[in-house]
This record gives sequence, structure tokens and C-alpha cells, in this order.
Amino acid sequence: MTEEQKTLQQSILASRPRTGLSGPFLPWLAVPKIARPSQELGKVVRYDTSLSMRESELVILLTAAKFKSEAEFDIHAFEALRVGIGIDVIHSIPRGTLLSQEGDTHNEKTDAVEFSLANVKKCLIPQLEKEMSNEGKGDIQRAIQIVLFTAELVEKNTVSDETYATTKRLLGGDDS
Repeated sequence: MTEEQKTLQQSILASRPRTGLSGPFLPWLAVPKIARPSQELGKVVRYDTSLSMRESELVILLTAAKFKSEAEFDIHAFEALRVGIGIDVIHSIPRGTLLSQEGDTHNEKTDAVEFSLANVKKCLIPQLEKEMSNEGKGDIQRAIQIVLFTAELVEKNTVSDETYATTKRLLGGDDS
């Protein structure tokens, strides 16, 4: 490894003490011109927003569920538990039949609920409301709006003006 790669590796490890070089980070190290800006973008998107770690993990889980990114979902399910999101909330995120389950005739999960904004409203929102109201885990309306914004965005590749305005208001005027 070159000195530049070693420096990048240390930077990545410092920003990801629990997950280390998992995901794309190790392969990226082979090309520092990719690794450096990717690492910076990841830090900004994950840590330099107005979202709490709890809210950030919900966004990541919803995105992973929509795109059937099982590894990302599983990694962040653990992170979500660590920041106080309950297992019932995680299990209520609609994921549909996972790619690893397709063609599995012995799979007992035949009632898989596909990801959609409607199913997020039906399955996740009630569970999130229940958990947050029972355990006093922050601003329920803000969390719900972040979930709805994310679900609408990943389903439609856009959000309505109403969703955008409501979310921005609940974030205190911040865009992130």
C-alpha cells in the first residue's frame, strides 16, 4: 500500500470505527482519486446534516429496503438498534421478497410486503408512532415526515412541493 493509501485507510477507519473498511471502502483504496472524494461525500451525507443518528439510520434502512440492498440493510439494522430504533420498527419496514429468498421453495415468509410509500404508511408509520410515543424518543412528527419524505423520494425519484415544504419546516428550515 502506498503512503497515500495508508493515509486514506486511516481516515476511513477513524470515521467508521464500528464498520471499518466494509462496503466499498476497501476496493476504493486501490484508486485514491476515487476513495478520497467518496469518503468525503459519505462523511458529509452521513454526519454533517441536521438529522439525528436515529433519523439517519431510518433513511438508510428505507433506501436499502427499496433497492433490496440486503447487506446495507443488515449492517444498518445493527446500527439502528445501537441508536435506539427498536427491532419491531426495523421489522416493520416493507422489504418484499429479498433477492436471497427468490426461488427458495422452503421459505416460510410468503407474506412479504413490497416496498412502497403506501406500505410504509401502512406498516412502518404506526409502529414508529407506537415506539416513539411509548418510549419518549424524540419528535414523532419530525421522524414520520423524514420517513415519508424518504419513501416518496426513493419510490418516485422526486417529492411533491407539499412534502418538501412540510419536511423543511419540521427540520427548522434546513435542507438536510
